[in-house]
Amino acid sequence: MKNPKNSKNSSPRASLTTGQAAAHCQVSTPTLKTWIREGRLRAFKTPGGHARIAAEEFQRFLRRHRMPTYPAPRPSAGVLVVDDEPQVVDMLVAFLTDHPRGFKIETASDGYEALIKLGSFRPALLILDVMMPKLDGIEVCRHLKSNPETQTTRILGITGYPDVVPGLLAAGADACLTKPIALAAVELELEHLLGPSVAT
Repeated sequence: MKNPKNSKNSSPRASLTTGQAAAHCQVSTPTLKTWIREGRLRAFKTPGGHARIAAEEFQRFLRRHRMPTYPAPRPSAGVLVVDDEPQVVDMLVAFLTDHPRGFKIETASDGYEALIKLGSFRPALLILDVMMPKLDGIEVCRHLKSNPETQTTRILGITGYPDVVPGLLAAGADACLTKPIALAAVELELEHLLGPSVAT
């Protein structure tokens, strides 16, 4: 198993889902997948086994078949996952890696490591455990919200202790989920905190 500290999104460059590509070409997703199987359109697999098409390859395909070019994709948003439980980090990294938004992902196992990575990574979203050794999530929130350079970072708290949720929200978290984490709830918070996905 990978060390969760080093887990990152491994998808090359900007990419599209088969659904996005099919909608642009005005064909069904099965038709587009047939083009991939026949070698007319090159695709790659995510670690979770989902097909993705590199934006550059899709633009080449569109030019070759005289179809309208695809709008330039928005830059991938960065997400920093901070939790001292490796299984939680692994679950969230796997979910975000396969997500159609194409997130750039970093991880940290405690609050101090999170603050160090925040200095260079500058994520759009921080998924933050509350109860951690060294520096807890509430202190991390306070640091972020008191710094003009990081105070706009959206923060999704996660905790196994519901009674600490008010303290985290008071420290500046935008939302908080309780463990065990439901990925459907994470998806709803992504839409709420980052805006609707452009995926179709």
